[in-house]
Formats: sequence, C-alpha cells, structure tokens
Amino acid sequence: MERLIEISFAPANFILTLLAIIILIYWLVIIFTGFDLDLAEADADINNPEVGSADGQGFWSAVLEFLYIGELPIMFILSIVIFCMWLINVNVTALLGISDSLLGFLVYVPGLVISMLITKVVARPFVKLYGHFNHKGEEAIDFIGKTGKVISPMGKEKIGQVEISIENDVIRIYAKSIDGDFILFNDTVIILEESSDKKYFLAQKYQL
Repeated sequence: MERLIEISFAPANFILTLLAIIILIYWLVIIFTGFDLDLAEADADINNPEVGSADGQGFWSAVLEFLYIGELPIMFILSIVIFCMWLINVNVTALLGISDSLLGFLVYVPGLVISMLITKVVARPFVKLYGHFNHKGEEAIDFIGKTGKVISPMGKEKIGQVEISIENDVIRIYAKSIDGDFILFNDTVIILEESSDKKYFLAQKYQL
C-alpha cells in the first residue's frame, strides 16, 4: 500500500493522481448530497452563437462523437478516461522504474489513446440506457410539439440551439429549420420532428 501511494504521487503520476482524486470527490458529492454541479452535462458550443453545420465534422467533433460526448454526461466519460490513464501510468511507470523520471510523462500519450479505446467499449452499453432518461435521471422528455426560444440561429443546413422551459428546468436542444427558412436569435419555434439519427430536432418558426 505504501508503495502504491509512493508511486501514485511520484512526479510522473502526480497530475493523474490529483485528477483522479478530484473526480472521486466530485462523484462522492453527487452520490451523498445529490447536488448537481452542472459539470456532468455535455453541452458543447453552448456559448457559441454560430453552432455551424450538423454535417460538418472536424477532428474535435469526431473525437467527441467517438467518446459518445453529447449522448452521455461528459463527467462520466472523463472519469473513465482519467481512471484508465491513472491505472496505466501507475503500473507502467512502476514496472519500468520511471515514475520519478521525465520518461514517465511519455506514457501519457499511449495511455490516453488506450484509455479512449477502453472508454469507447465500456461506455457503449450506457448510451442506449441513458437515452431513455433526461439529465436528472427522470424519464426522457418528448420535445415534439413543444415551443422554445432560439439561442443560436438555424437554417436548413445550419444547426442551432433552442432553449425550452419545462416545469422548473431549462433544457437546450439542437435543431435545424424544417422548411429551410433562416430562424434568428430569440425567435420562437415549435419542435416538429426528430432527425433520423436522433442528434437534433427539426423546428419551424412559431407565431404567438
């Protein structure tokens, strides 16, 4: 046990150990208090007024999709990645005797790649399960027919975001214009359909 603690807090592993401790504390707070720190939600580009095309996929969006970010809470994915990296680094640096060496930091790169692959496998069964629930673990909300405010513009080929108020919750969803009309910030829309890949909704401008 003392050896494990010594290796865990060695220079090459200290950063990952610290991150693992922070994540552990986060989940303990969630479990024992139920307090939502709003870090568990993956809401990419929430402050970006121009979300862009739903079909345009760069390297970063490909990584997010690979790790199911957007389908699963980001803290859930991050937790798996960090703990896998920690286990890999601690074991590899201990076996090679490089936990106190700069060489130990070289393990981060392959460790990250392997951890992402492990996360891909481990997280996959949770995607369908989580899809049946909303961000607070309640039954999933049917957005069809609901109205909301546009917080980033949208068009036929341009995805935007809509903010919908449901009881005491304000929920943001991705949407595109169903009829091709450009819909501006702060316009009211009605949600008519969900895309075939279930990644966004199709909306139409709604006149109050």
